[in-house]
Amino acid sequence: MERILTALSASHKLAMADAIVYATAELHDADILTLDARFKDLERTVYFEKA
Repeated sequence: MERILTALSASHKLAMADAIVYATAELHDADILTLDARFKDLERTVYFEKA
């Protein structure tokens, strides 16, 4: 799991905490609903712009 998180962190330029969120969503075949712009171009992510 550590190698996967490190690869995600590097390949998507995510902080380790964000990589954990993304990897957990992948593991559970779930989408991420977020206001965090760092996720907006990633697959499985639904990005909502802040109003």
